[in-house]
Amino acid sequence: MSITLHIRLGERDSTYVADGVQYVVPVGVGTLASMLATDPPLPEDLTNAIGLLVDHIADDVTREVPAADLADTVEISGPGVATVVAVEVGGEATLPFTLERGAAEDVFRTLVTEPLADRVRNPGLPASEATSVLGVCCAVVAVLRALQLREVVVVQGHS
Repeated sequence: MSITLHIRLGERDSTYVADGVQYVVPVGVGTLASMLATDPPLPEDLTNAIGLLVDHIADDVTREVPAADLADTVEISGPGVATVVAVEVGGEATLPFTLERGAAEDVFRTLVTEPLADRVRNPGLPASEATSVLGVCCAVVAVLRALQLREVVVVQGHS
């Protein structure tokens, strides 16, 4: 039997659903972006932002949604997640898209080390998302790290 973990990253929370069980974490991409006050963000702020979500996933999600650790597939959606894919491919994202951990980590490193003036020049990154995408990158990396995944499937929404 195949298990899919569905993750919906929201602005102020994120929802995890697998095997009929749902759990909501009070941390979203906006929450993480608001922790990054400098341009570019300080390494310690990035560590804290990622660590906040990693801790919730490792401590709460894996306890409340036991199938999360057993999932064969992890689907992730939410505001800005397709933008991470667009930056990876250098243009418009076609979903669903399998985003490998290495690629997600590369996009993260690229975007968080650039000042905003340089970040907006990335192909696939709309200027309107040049700041908020940092919170999305932190969330995607946190999911991959916390669940020790090789990849996630970026989707438009959950069925």
